[in-house]
This record gives sequence, C-alpha cells and structure tokens, in this order.
Amino acid sequence: MFLKKLFFCLFFMAWALPTYAWKTPSTLVADAQSGYVLHAKNADMKQYPASLTKVMTLYITFDALEKGYIRMDDLIPVSKHAARQPKSKLGLKAGTVMTVREAVLALIVKSANDAAVVLAEALAPSEQEFARMMTSVAHDLGLRDTTFKNASGLHDPEQVTSAKDMAILAIAMMNHFPQYYPLFATKSFQFDGKTYHSHNSILLYYKGAEGFKTGFISAVGYNIISTAHRDGRTLVGVVIGQDSAQKRDKQMKTLLDKGFVKVKEKQAELKVAGENPFLKKAYISSAHRTKYDPLLKANIAQTKRKVAEMTTAGNPVLLASVPMMPIEEENITIEQGDYTPAEWSIQVGAFSTREKAQKQAKIAQEILNIHTTSVRLPTHKKLFRSRLAGFETKEDAEAACAVLKSNAFPCLPIAPSKKLP
Repeated sequence: MFLKKLFFCLFFMAWALPTYAWKTPSTLVADAQSGYVLHAKNADMKQYPASLTKVMTLYITFDALEKGYIRMDDLIPVSKHAARQPKSKLGLKAGTVMTVREAVLALIVKSANDAAVVLAEALAPSEQEFARMMTSVAHDLGLRDTTFKNASGLHDPEQVTSAKDMAILAIAMMNHFPQYYPLFATKSFQFDGKTYHSHNSILLYYKGAEGFKTGFISAVGYNIISTAHRDGRTLVGVVIGQDSAQKRDKQMKTLLDKGFVKVKEKQAELKVAGENPFLKKAYISSAHRTKYDPLLKANIAQTKRKVAEMTTAGNPVLLASVPMMPIEEENITIEQGDYTPAEWSIQVGAFSTREKAQKQAKIAQEILNIHTTSVRLPTHKKLFRSRLAGFETKEDAEAACAVLKSNAFPCLPIAPSKKLP
C-alpha cells in the first residue's frame, strides 16, 4: 500500500512540473547573408515563442514607420487593456500617451507587455486583429509553423512557432529594415525617470553580438534569438525551450562559436544571398508589405484622432513618461581645466545631483561601448551637466551623438573652448 501511495505521489509531482522541463530544446544557426544552415536540431518542432513574439510586433511597426504612416515621435494612447497586461511591463496608466520610439525601445530592452499592446492597438483596430495581421505576415514570409494570438507573447496554447521560423523572421528583419535593425543592439533606455537595462547576456558580453531578443514562459522555458558578426559574416542563432537562462545562454554561445568556425569551412557554399530556399523569403518576400496598407492607414488615422481628442483645450495630454531635462546650447559653462582647445565633448544630460549625472554618463558609455573617455561634470545654476570628453574631432562627437540619439538618448556635441575661463 505504501509503495502504491508513493507511486501516485511521484506521478502527481511529475505531472505538476512545468511543461518546459519535459521538452526538447530546438536550436538553429544560419549564415545571415546566404541563408546557409550551419546547425539545426528539432528546428521544425512547434514551440511556444514567448516574447520572441515581439519581434513580429516590431516588424509590422517598422513597416509602418518606413512607409511614413507613423513617426518615432508620434504619440500613441495607452488603453485600459494595455495597462492591465501582466509583467514584464512598464506600468503604463490608462489614458496617458507615449511615443512610438518609447514603445519600440520598451519592447527591445524591457520586453514590456503593456507597450506591445499599445503598439498593436495603434496599428490595428484591436490586439486580436493585430494578431491576425501578424499571422498573415508570418505566412507570407514563409513561417509555416507560426500562429500568433497576441502582440506580446503571453501564453496562448494556439500561439506557436519553431526555431526555423524565428531564424527566418530575424533575417527578414535585417534585410527588410536595415535602418531599424541596429535598435536591437540597444542596451538601455530611459522611461518615466527610470533607466531600464537589457538582461540579454549574449548582447552584453558575446564578442560581435548585434542583437536580438529573449523570452520566457513556463510552458516552454527560456528562448533567445541572437545575431553576431565576425570576420565579415553575420550569424543568426535560435534556442527555444531551455530550462534556465544560464543553460540557454551557454548553449547559444557554444552554437555561435561553432557556427563561426564552420562558416569559414563553407565559404565556397555561401556565394549567393538567399540561394538556400530554407530562408529564401526572408530576402525577397514583399507581398505582405502592401496587403495591410489600407488597414494600417485607417487605424493610424483613428489613433491620431484619439490623441488629438485627448489634447483638447484645458485638457493637456498626460505623458506616460517624464521627459528628461532638455539640453540647451545657451548658457553652457565649462569649469577651469575641464577642456583643452583640441578636445570635443558631448553632453548627455543635466541633473540636480552629481550622482545622477555620473550615472547618465556611465549609461552613455555603455551604449557607445567606450570606457576610456573621461567624464566631466561642470556645474551651472546648481545643475550638474553630464558630459563625455576626449573626442578628437567634431565628426567624432557628432557620430557618438547619432548613436545615442538612435537609442532615444539625448546628446549635444560641445565644441572645444578657445580660451579656458
């Protein structure tokens, strides 16, 4: 009798364990330029995408941006449905607005479910309708194993994909929207007075990493898409269904390392971009780029009318975020000895405390991936101006600002002082 009870107890415990613990991980590594598959294991197995779903949400958003239907600085409203999304989230409040740029960066860095819904509802009549659009676009791209049911990746038993499909989507993103692809390398962004940092360890620590996206739900486990560039080749790696973030990241590093070794051995087979039919539509498919234009146009127009109604006289719009203190070119002062005539700098903020200014400078250094540039904190009217110094030319300073601004980070080039005060 005891053994019988023990058997049923163990059976119940096993049944109650998270389902991802029983799944076999799906993996794939491909050469992004040619589509040549360097490694694939269970790549066609249907799995739950988790927050990898947000890559398709961003794909459709970038399509609308490229066509000029929306702009990064456009305001989009936060609905009650968006505000009610579970974590991970920004904690948006219904009735406020945010910019498209803020929502995009929130998906990339924070994987914010509420921001995903905000974008979906700005581009389609409802999140449900947006999910149908996502699925149709996926099938046009050749993602045969993929069905989307929401914009965020929250678990739905009918929302499925495969490692192969996610590789196709990542390569399509790189090829169709090269102007927005660098955003996936964003390591931090600011919103509502807080700084959010990426927890994607591949992006942060793997040599040559360029992006992409992580995800987790208990129904599948830990997922990741990664892209990395070395020696003139870019690889796309996918891991779906690992049982810890550490195992997922370790496996991805191993797959990419082996992939870069193998890609050197296969140079003769990598001549024609998109030659491999496995990923062909990621390079040439464009049917979906016009199919939903009428819906996008109509709903974006409705979104703009909604924002306009929220900004009627006497009723100023409530921003979901608190804008940073603007950087003004006038009244900038330089402390004695801070700069030399040959030295350009960039200003990335002005703050009430030295600590905040130092933190801002550190974040800017991380985005720029520079750690030797000196930090200056000249004061003016009780403000600490956060600056990075040591740029040799105006072009260097402007290039640094361009990178920071592409990450929604404030930046102003500061000319060297001709005469030290």
